[in-house]
Amino acid sequence: MTADPIDDPAAIRERALSAAVEAKGALSALGGDYMSSQAARVAAKDLGMKGWPFYFGGRVGVLGPVPPEVVHAIVGFFPAEHVVASWTTARDPKQSPPLDRIVDRYRDLQRKWADEFLAALPEPDADDLADLLRGIATSSETGLSPLAAAWGAMPEPVSPRHRVVHWSHVMREQRGGLHIAAVQMAGLNPLEAIVTGPLGVDGAKFFRWPEPYPEPDDAMRLFRDEAEEITDELASRAYRGLTEAQAERLLKLLGRAQELATGGGGVGKLLADKEKTAAGA
Repeated sequence: MTADPIDDPAAIRERALSAAVEAKGALSALGGDYMSSQAARVAAKDLGMKGWPFYFGGRVGVLGPVPPEVVHAIVGFFPAEHVVASWTTARDPKQSPPLDRIVDRYRDLQRKWADEFLAALPEPDADDLADLLRGIATSSETGLSPLAAAWGAMPEPVSPRHRVVHWSHVMREQRGGLHIAAVQMAGLNPLEAIVTGPLGVDGAKFFRWPEPYPEPDDAMRLFRDEAEEITDELASRAYRGLTEAQAERLLKLLGRAQELATGGGGVGKLLADKEKTAAGA
């Protein structure tokens, strides 16, 4: 993709930043909601696995049987003890299937999720969206996200809707890698970033951080905002090749796909469901 040659650098940068900020919510949903969906729990059970080992095995297994310290460094926002325990189970042949089989099941999960929640997205629109996402994802430097590089190197699905989820996942991993670096640059540790984020203490519990949790203060919130701004700026560089028309088309299609995917799972919905259950709803 090539930006409009009549645009000056400032206009290109501003358009790219705006697109990256507006796209991040949809990409997070389309590229990640399947991970904590009901279908994911069924997939784990089918393999004789529990949720977290399946999650780490499916998501990170594309890197092969690397040491748990490597996995912890890459996923970033989970406590080391939880990562080590889950990954050790996932790569233990006595407790889990081979990693490549887990990854294959994870890819199947992506596609089944797409078939269910993006069924109403017309194929031509899905094809256009996938092409735009692929163009952005493959123009981005993935050095800060080995998972993005590994998933981007996987064979591309054929179905347009499957392609949408595949490239959304790659872009989600790209942003995730950048966000880990941004949090460190802003002076926060992962737990501080979680409790000052939209999920708060519930997010810390979900990601298996042990109590006690730090109490967010004005400084932590300021640093969290700074980390988000840094992430937006770094992520936006991949969008600089978009023309104005392409950026508008991208955001329109992402918005439509996100609307269709509402209810497809995700951490936010999972936490909301837990709150309803606790309240007797």
